[in-house]
Amino acid sequence: MPRLTDALKHFKRVDPHFYKATKAHHSSLPGALSGKKTRAQLFASLVSTVISQQLGLAAADAIFSRVKKACKGRLTPESILEASPAAFRKAGLSGAKIKTLKSIAKAVRSGELDLLSLKSVSETEAAEELMKIWGLGPWSSEMFLMFALGRPDVFSAGDLGLIRAMEAIYGLPRNAPRTSLLNIAEKWSPHRTYASLLLWRTRDTTAD
Repeated sequence: MPRLTDALKHFKRVDPHFYKATKAHHSSLPGALSGKKTRAQLFASLVSTVISQQLGLAAADAIFSRVKKACKGRLTPESILEASPAAFRKAGLSGAKIKTLKSIAKAVRSGELDLLSLKSVSETEAAEELMKIWGLGPWSSEMFLMFALGRPDVFSAGDLGLIRAMEAIYGLPRNAPRTSLLNIAEKWSPHRTYASLLLWRTRDTTAD
């Protein structure tokens, strides 16, 4: 199981600047990344990830609650498929997100997508499986891998919070090229998930 102590030792060795810049937040991270979720929990997590696309935390949480209510209190492939698009629109979902949730539900119910099996393949393979589903792009896949599966080596070069934090820490120009971000993040492997968590913590406490 990936542990924080191992990640911090790695950062201190390969990127002392990053280690020092994020040191104030080291103690705020979990000691280990947890991926011990059931299929049902993973499905609910993926639904939550889709809902949170391009939304702030408070708005996403509110819509998630309304979507769950529209599904009669249980988020399952069956309840997602049975709920009407009108009910989901009333809950605050866009047409695209409704289509994505329906596509996920169909894939999970048919066995085309086995969320539990994603624990046993590489991060790249898991992301590729997720992105076969309509509406699931790199960001959604990366968030799911980090927060639902607890995969240790995930970095999302398209996440605005991570981009801004890296620009601040490394003195990069605004909207730095993706290649620059990936080159820096490569040093953090195989602990890029912990690095991402530290970047978000740094971003949360830094004024834009």
